[in-house]
Amino acid sequence: MGITVKNVIKKLKPDVSEFVMKELEKLDSKCYLQRHESDYRFNIHQKENKKINLPTSGGEPCMRAYVYGNLMFTEDNIYLSNKCISNSEVLEHDSYRSIYENQYNKFVKQLEDKDNEEDAKKFKSENFIKKDEDDMEGIKITDENVDEIVNSLLSNMPPFSEEYIKMFSEL
Repeated sequence: MGITVKNVIKKLKPDVSEFVMKELEKLDSKCYLQRHESDYRFNIHQKENKKINLPTSGGEPCMRAYVYGNLMFTEDNIYLSNKCISNSEVLEHDSYRSIYENQYNKFVKQLEDKDNEEDAKKFKSENFIKKDEDDMEGIKITDENVDEIVNSLLSNMPPFSEEYIKMFSEL
């Protein structure tokens, strides 16, 4: 079952700005979040969540839905993750890699622009997270990058189908 970004933020209470919260809540218009275990990593699903015949890691076709991103929550921050949690039911959409890489490249550029190693270490510790056990990493979502992240995620999702729109317009 999925949960809205607004409800995840309300439940986990990360220490992020009002602006970041409001911008991330824009995802609720097309998306919901879902976690696959008891941690704080959430795949971003399109609300329609259409399952299509997609290959598994073994190459066998299987009915799966695309996920369009992954958010990692800590007590203090929200991060855009380097990968989604794929399994037999979901597969990371091809477009997501470029969204993350764009943010990662900007992060690296800012890191390189630091005057000394101490400033670079501090910047990295404040804006980057790495989980070695599953090779996941994340870029901190801030007032400076949240617009671009949200717009990129939303623009990479397909529009809702006519059937989906009709079904919900009749409610």
